[in-house]
Amino acid sequence: MSTSRPALKDLPKEILAAIAIELVVDDEGNGQQPSAMTSLLYTCRDIYAKLEFDNNPVLYNRLFRVTFDLGALVRRTQWMFDVKTDIPGTSKKTELFANPRSWAIEYKDRWSLRNRMRSCVRHDKINLDSIDTDLWALWFLWTENDKKNFKFLHDECLFYKWIMVNYKDDMLSDSLKTGYPRDTPVKALGIWLAMLSCSDLYGERTPAEVDEKIYLLRPYAFACFKYEMTYAAWHHRKLPLCKPGCTDHSGVSSYTAQYNRFGHSHRRAPPHFVLGAYLCYMRILERQPGRIGMKAASSTRFLDEGSTGLFSVNQLMPSVYHDPEWQRNTVCQDPHTSPGLPPLTFHGRLEGFWRGRLLFFDFDAYRQMLAGNMSAVYTGTFATHAVELEIRETVIQVREEDVGGTGSLLNAGFADEETEEEQERIRTGYGHKVLAANELGQADPAGYTKEILLSGGARSCWGWSRVRGRVRSWDGLVQISIGKSTPHALGQWIWRGYIHTGGYLIGRWRDTYTPESQFGYEGPLGLVRAGDMYYPSHFPKSMAESTGTTKLDVGPDGATPGPGPGQIHNRMPKSQAPKSPVSHASASGGSRESSDDPMEGRKRRVTDDAQLARKRRDSDRPGSPGGRGSNSREGCKKTTGSNHN
Repeated sequence: MSTSRPALKDLPKEILAAIAIELVVDDEGNGQQPSAMTSLLYTCRDIYAKLEFDNNPVLYNRLFRVTFDLGALVRRTQWMFDVKTDIPGTSKKTELFANPRSWAIEYKDRWSLRNRMRSCVRHDKINLDSIDTDLWALWFLWTENDKKNFKFLHDECLFYKWIMVNYKDDMLSDSLKTGYPRDTPVKALGIWLAMLSCSDLYGERTPAEVDEKIYLLRPYAFACFKYEMTYAAWHHRKLPLCKPGCTDHSGVSSYTAQYNRFGHSHRRAPPHFVLGAYLCYMRILERQPGRIGMKAASSTRFLDEGSTGLFSVNQLMPSVYHDPEWQRNTVCQDPHTSPGLPPLTFHGRLEGFWRGRLLFFDFDAYRQMLAGNMSAVYTGTFATHAVELEIRETVIQVREEDVGGTGSLLNAGFADEETEEEQERIRTGYGHKVLAANELGQADPAGYTKEILLSGGARSCWGWSRVRGRVRSWDGLVQISIGKSTPHALGQWIWRGYIHTGGYLIGRWRDTYTPESQFGYEGPLGLVRAGDMYYPSHFPKSMAESTGTTKLDVGPDGATPGPGPGQIHNRMPKSQAPKSPVSHASASGGSRESSDDPMEGRKRRVTDDAQLARKRRDSDRPGSPGGRGSNSREGCKKTTGSNHN
């Protein structure tokens, strides 16, 4: 006896969903456009009802999983469980994997994003109505990319055409307006998308386009007193500022953008725009040295540099390389209440041999900017300064109240002493217990935590310097004190920055004569560590292998010519170079009555001009400059410190 086969419309929705997936998935198992199942959907009303979005979220959940990369989502959700996060944007982490409807909504949203991006490319104009959530969606797609996301972005979203439309309509048009260009979340996401997608080279087809890009980046590169670069002001040693449960502060508001993700709406502050601008500017500096306003005769370089620059390498990276930045951006949103990173998040990321560049803006032009003359940012010249370091990490166990050290912030929390004995003290824990490798993963006793200390040496055109530093555990802010150099003792410096995706250490150098509560003489810095993804393969892997840098042209009276690099000539033979810096006491951050420092007169002028500049910025900028637009200078108890990051 024969049994009649059921009609297609009578099949269970699970079987119909399996048929639909077969129509969408290609031979390699990757999801294609959902339009491939259109013919099945419109076969009859019964089939449409069984496969319709609201009635079959499991189908669209499965389509998401074959169309987009999942590794980062799984890994990062597990990380949130491991560190026990309970902050806005992560409270739905359990529901993310339990509810197929969340995945279905995200699947639908990503294809809607695709349609909007194609419309922007077709009309050569950005859709401002949804720009915030679109940029966030793209940032997540790129930082979660392991292959499938790239195919979606490249083939379906026409990302590389869209990013040029965004560049023209946002960054380029804004640079033509009166006053300093804005620093907004939209700009921040835009420039980091350009860096992560390797499209920062776009917009340089003609000399005119190159000049436009240089013009728009210049204020961000050199007007340091106008733009934030840290998740919390650098003078805060221990974060968060408030105890759990504090509701006295409204949190971050001026630097956030709304986004939708897996069916929920959130607000979030992106990685800082200005750090992306520094990296972009240093890369264009290597590609277009003749058009960027650099004083070649006053700059220094590596003797073994060759034709490929230090920041020339760029490539797409697997999602795992983006995890630390995603983690920081997730748990460091608000200096008052965000829990921050585990203390050893960046352990092992600093030890080794580094090469980098510092950009020194003309000192008189910098003074003019501080005094309110904006045109100086476009007319002033600058020099580049090649530098190399060898850094050693020491992990200590420290009382929570002693985190950040007790010394001056201008000495990275260490004593006002710069000797070989001080270096040895750091290597042996600086009075605290040094943790062995097998102790790093163990829980700390009540009232204790871990901290990373840094020691080592630096070499530049000024000679050799000792290096002291530490990593602020909450957000991974690296703070490095560069001691007076030998033989040319041209001041002491404090460097501050973050390790970003791929290993770049991007931030600012600052003089230490100006008190930390005022605007000092500052400029961009960028470093790359030997062996990391972005380090050029032909460069040396250690200080011993390096032939060093070109050096300063010392005047006839033996004086060094100002704060920026001087004229170039070949450095002293390696056999004559000192093996380590000569011991001497360091400057104490402006506490001296007199000094033999050749920068003293200039530093005093910076201090005077800083008073006026701070008043100007406070009058035309909303929110406190303590960090991310919120009043981060106030915790549950009043705190004091710098007005500037």
